[in-house]
Amino acid sequence: MPQALNKYCQIAVRISLVCLGLLAVAWGTQAMAVFARQVAIERVAARVVNGDPFKSETLATLMPQVEAAERAERCRPAGLHSAAIIRTRIAEQALFDGADVDASLLSLSDSVHRSLACSPADPFLWFVLYWVESNRNGFQADYLSYLRLSYQLGPNESWIALKRNRYALAVFRRLPPDLAKMAITEFAKLLDTGFYADTVAIFTGPGWPERALLLPGLKDVAESHRQAFAKALYKLGYDVDVPGIARRDPRPWD
Repeated sequence: MPQALNKYCQIAVRISLVCLGLLAVAWGTQAMAVFARQVAIERVAARVVNGDPFKSETLATLMPQVEAAERAERCRPAGLHSAAIIRTRIAEQALFDGADVDASLLSLSDSVHRSLACSPADPFLWFVLYWVESNRNGFQADYLSYLRLSYQLGPNESWIALKRNRYALAVFRRLPPDLAKMAITEFAKLLDTGFYADTVAIFTGPGWPERALLLPGLKDVAESHRQAFAKALYKLGYDVDVPGIARRDPRPWD
């Protein structure tokens, strides 16, 4: 009897091990499928952040992976973040093309909320939330809390600042003092990092009405950066006083 019982126990153990092995294989297969989908959209999201162009049709082919990442039961910050970035580019293109704008903005808003619920310390997506809600509903002072969180969580991330500063300066006169100061400081940091073309575009665009505040804020920027900035402005025909930089010679042959 003891031998028979021992034999049954051994069989039971073997069956349990086989079952555990099959479950592990099934879990691994599912995990690999999820990983493969996530890697695909992460790669595209990284390229979107770098400014690489994508056709709308190309991004549309990624929607099954994007939607799968958004519907996942487990919180996967990287996948949700990537999905929101891809939807951001789609919304930007929709605004540019004037097609499916409302649907694209609504989908982006939902995606951003999902991602922030999973990972609330994402400074880029707090900025996107400010941007998408302002585009959907018009400027509202309540949305500035999203912009403030973006600044607080990511004050020195240039790739975010390049987008954020342009939109902050566009509504500069509606900003409370703390956000206005952040925007001016951010502009100077961008120039000090060497983003000459971008800072010139921002300065001569949404920043132009605020030039009397932006220019004094450049006094602590490295002289070489201030010189490059001034030279680029003078070349475009803007005659402004950049702190510590002599005005160009107005001779017509220069």
